[in-house]
Amino acid sequence: MPAPEPDWRPAPEYQGGNPNPALQYGMWDSIALSHRPIGVLPPPMKAYADRLVLKVEQSWEDLGDVDVASFRLGRRFFVLSQFTDVEDTGVTVWLDRRHADDEASLAVLVEVLGIPRDCVRDLTWCPHSVVQREPLSPPPPEDGPGASRWTRFLRKRSRRGAGSAVP
Repeated sequence: MPAPEPDWRPAPEYQGGNPNPALQYGMWDSIALSHRPIGVLPPPMKAYADRLVLKVEQSWEDLGDVDVASFRLGRRFFVLSQFTDVEDTGVTVWLDRRHADDEASLAVLVEVLGIPRDCVRDLTWCPHSVVQREPLSPPPPEDGPGASRWTRFLRKRSRRGAGSAVP
């Protein structure tokens, strides 16, 4: 196997003219695509991870290193993220795009965390570039064209009472 070309920089350095043909993303980038931000909690993330006994993983994105914890509460899938090198960016709460009930999901989360609902900041506090670059689109309708065939099938089956489905 030949060594990398002498002018290639590390693959995660995808900002500005890296001749390396590989463009590496962290695991965080992969999971962020399936979730959308719904609120921001005050820092530190460690307090929330300790409360829920979560394992915090490290990754990176455009703005730097990120601590990330993914978990499920009931049938809702959440991710908490916080930049590690930036002061008071807050802890962004992400919800799986399959869920349409942002307010109810936040209510469940803050209840389990044991914090008041008014601690949750709106998305203007979110430092992640996905919020800055793209308008946040609402989740697809449950049975609309944006829903996968598998999701539509499970929902129809659930409505008929023939087994359970993931909401």
